[in-house]
Amino acid sequence: MRILFLTETVPYPLDSGGRIKTYYTLQALSSVHEVHCHAFIRQADQAAASERLATVAASVTLHLVPRSVAREARFAATSLVSGTPYTVVRHFDTDVLQALHGATRAMRFDAIYCDHLSMLEYGLRLSLPILHDAHNVEYEIVRRFAGNSRGMRRLAAELEWRSVRRYEAQVYRRCSLIYAVSDVDARQIRAMAGTAPRIEVVPIAVDAQSPVAATPWLNGPEVLFVGALDWPPNRDAVHYLVTEIWPMVQSRMPAARLTVVGRGSLGLSVPNVRFTGWVEDVSPYFATARVLAVPIRSGSGLRVKILESLARGIPVVATSVGMEGIAAHSGEHLLVADTAQSFADALVRALQEDGLVRHLATEGRRLAIERYDRSVIGRQLLATLRDVVPSRGLDD
Repeated sequence: MRILFLTETVPYPLDSGGRIKTYYTLQALSSVHEVHCHAFIRQADQAAASERLATVAASVTLHLVPRSVAREARFAATSLVSGTPYTVVRHFDTDVLQALHGATRAMRFDAIYCDHLSMLEYGLRLSLPILHDAHNVEYEIVRRFAGNSRGMRRLAAELEWRSVRRYEAQVYRRCSLIYAVSDVDARQIRAMAGTAPRIEVVPIAVDAQSPVAATPWLNGPEVLFVGALDWPPNRDAVHYLVTEIWPMVQSRMPAARLTVVGRGSLGLSVPNVRFTGWVEDVSPYFATARVLAVPIRSGSGLRVKILESLARGIPVVATSVGMEGIAAHSGEHLLVADTAQSFADALVRALQEDGLVRHLATEGRRLAIERYDRSVIGRQLLATLRDVVPSRGLDD
């Protein structure tokens, strides 16, 4: 099959959950099919990623579409007037659409793979069967964020999630196949899409076998959070962790330390809390961590940071929302806590109980390898494509 693969951000380097998912999806598809990747970049220096991607895809085209405050303001105004979700408007570019039309005229594609909801706006205009990869139920991310916001931010989020839900319901019905990352997401997508599209659950893949199993029970009282703070669910989670949960941990364990790894900062100065900003490699931080904290209260989809932590053998404390969709059980593979007090209690347990940490590390890593390794997920992904889109042959 010849596939036009379209994604909203260049899937390399592997420094975010979205990029990790997209990269391993592209890799799996390209192992059997001829895949031509088109991706967006925001700065010219991101073009360096094309060299790595060219080893995976048949061809790589990166579209440079810079962002600015003025452009974002225009996107917001357009969204408000048109009723099209802001997240869709800000990713649509007429020059890119023209380039994609040129690509479809130059070669006969069997299908377009739209990676992320925003890419469906292009897919609807290209007269090809649409394979859609729903990284999340997008409206649910914004709806949950609205529930944890106040004032004008909450009002804007309330308007946006309703707009996104209407849009998802409309465009899902135009797809031939939709990938959901969990049964939870699949049920919500089916409720919006009706009976028209085929929906398959294919979890997010990680490289679970390569990392050497860690020994976190030998580490000091180090708590780790990994995630970019320019993504609202992460920003809310870190604020919640630092201002409500961490003081309770510190009162019982004054020597405990928290490291937040990812783009951005909250502008807060809190004892024993360090913000590193973006780092090229998170491995050294996992190596010294005893537990990963994931106090996510909004969002959707599957948390790659949890899968990566489990694969490395680092225990996780997460909220129910944070571990949603992952086939893990509290007390066996990780710990689940949904209030500030219970989350603090779980972190303290992980910092004090060596036996618990050893058990969670072992069982969590086993789960990641058996259920979420890229080899396992790749086979699932490829199996779902059979008989969905008739191939016209690569020499047409």
